[in-house]
Amino acid sequence: MPVKKSSASDVFQRKISDFCDMRLKPLLQPRSFENIKGFMIGLIVFQSRPPLRAGRVDWQEIASLCGMDEEMSPELKRAAQPGFDAILRWLGAPKTNTSRAVPAVSKAPLRVGGKAGSPQTERRALAS
Repeated sequence: MPVKKSSASDVFQRKISDFCDMRLKPLLQPRSFENIKGFMIGLIVFQSRPPLRAGRVDWQEIASLCGMDEEMSPELKRAAQPGFDAILRWLGAPKTNTSRAVPAVSKAPLRVGGKAGSPQTERRALAS
């Protein structure tokens, strides 16, 4: 009997399920654990992004959707973040902004015509 190949979605669902079992289960009550695990797997099944606010996972919205407002601790957020990042990568979405102010690197020169310009001239040079 030939073995049926799993789709990429099925494989990824199992990976996220295992992630939840290892990382989130020890931190949550059983009902909350099942809710957030089901939520994360649902994102994969329906190919949906987790709720984001300003480029970051919207923990308040996730807590509300999963009925776990009381259990959304900083420790749980740290533990769950890699799972949500993996879901976003799997969906092909940009990674969430988990770092604090990271300076942007500009490839444009800061000097125009070999001389230091005014701030307005430098902004125009950066914009072009």
